[in-house]
Amino acid sequence: MASRFQLTTAILFGAGAIDNLGEEAAKLGKKALIVTYPDIRRIGLLDKVVKALKEKNIEVVIFDKVQCNPRITTVDEGAAFARKEKPDFLIGLGGGSAMDTTKGIALASSSAGSIWDYAVPGSTAKGPILPIIQVPTIAGTGSELNGSAVLTNWESHIKTSIGGIPAMQAKLALVDPALTLTVPMRQIKAGGVDILSHLIEYYLTDDTPGPLTDGISEAGMRMVVEYLPQAIAHPEDIKPRIQLSWASTVAMSKIARLGGGGGVMTCHSIEHALSGYYDITHGEGLAALLPVWMRHYYKINNTRFNLLGKNVFGKKDGLKATEQFLESIGMLLRLSDLGCKLEDTEIITDLVIKSSPPSLKLTAASIAEIYRDSFK
Repeated sequence: MASRFQLTTAILFGAGAIDNLGEEAAKLGKKALIVTYPDIRRIGLLDKVVKALKEKNIEVVIFDKVQCNPRITTVDEGAAFARKEKPDFLIGLGGGSAMDTTKGIALASSSAGSIWDYAVPGSTAKGPILPIIQVPTIAGTGSELNGSAVLTNWESHIKTSIGGIPAMQAKLALVDPALTLTVPMRQIKAGGVDILSHLIEYYLTDDTPGPLTDGISEAGMRMVVEYLPQAIAHPEDIKPRIQLSWASTVAMSKIARLGGGGGVMTCHSIEHALSGYYDITHGEGLAALLPVWMRHYYKINNTRFNLLGKNVFGKKDGLKATEQFLESIGMLLRLSDLGCKLEDTEIITDLVIKSSPPSLKLTAASIAEIYRDSFK
C-alpha cells in the first residue's frame, strides 16, 4: 500500500527564529488572527508577537480562549470569529492544543458548519482553508508538521483526530527552542514523554520495519533519553531544548514513518479517551499508560523490545529501561495519581473504541486490561 506525505510546510528552526515572524507573516497577507491561550499574554510572549507583526503593518486580531484538550465548541467559536474578522492567515501560538485549535478553526471557518461535521474519515473542506503559521512553545506534540487536529466533543467525551487534509498543514512551522524556556517544567516533562511515546509506539508495533525508519526512531528516542534529563537539571540551558524541539518536530511527522511497516499508536488511542473524559494532561496520561501498554505488547512479540533496549538505552531489557527512565524524571505515574477511577473501566474502554480509527488493533478486553493495570 502506498503512503502519501505531502510536505507543504516550510520549517524555520533555531533559537531566535521568532525574530523572523513579522517578515515571514508579511508574505501571507495584511491581517493575522492569533490563536492562543490566555497565559501567553501573562508571560509577555503575545505582546512580542503582536509587536513584530505590527512593525510589518499587519493588522492583528486575537482569539485567546484555547484550553487543554481543546473542545469543538471552542473551535466553532473561533471559526465564527474568523468568519467575522476575515483574516488573511492564522497563527497558532502555543503547544499542541493551540496548534490543533488553529487547524480546526482554519477548517471550520471554510464553511458555516461545525468542526464536528468533519469528524468523519475522508471528509474534505467545503471551501478555501486559510493559510497557517504554527509557532510551538513546547517540545512534545509535533503538531506543527501535520494536517490533523485532535479535538474533543465534550458532550460525548469523544476525542479524535479530525482533518488529515493537506491544506490544514502550516505554510510555515516556526520552531524556536528558546520559546520552550517560558513553559513550566511540568509541561516540559509531559512533552518529553509525548515525544518518546510517538516514537516508541510505532517502533514496537512495526511489523515490517525498515532500517532508515528504525534509525530515525532510535535516534529520536535517544535524544529524549539524553536531553530531557538535562533540560530538567538545567532549565535555563538552551542546548537540550534545541535537541528536544527538533526531535518533537520529526517524531510525529511521516519523516519517521515512510519506508517502515504497520506500526500503530494504540497507547495514544487509550490516552485520548482518558484526557477526553478526565481532562488530564496528555503527556502525563501517556506516562501512566506506557509501561503497561508495553507489557501487553511484550507478550505478543518481544523481539522489538530487545532492539529498543540495545539501540536506545544501551541495556538488555527495553521495557525495564523505559520504566527506569520514567522514574528518573519523576514521570513513573499511575492513573490514580491523575484522578482517574478504576470503576470507570467500561466507560473508558467504550470511549477508546468510539474515538479511535477503524485501524485500532486492540480488543475491548485488552483496552480494559491495560486501563486496570495502569492503577497498580
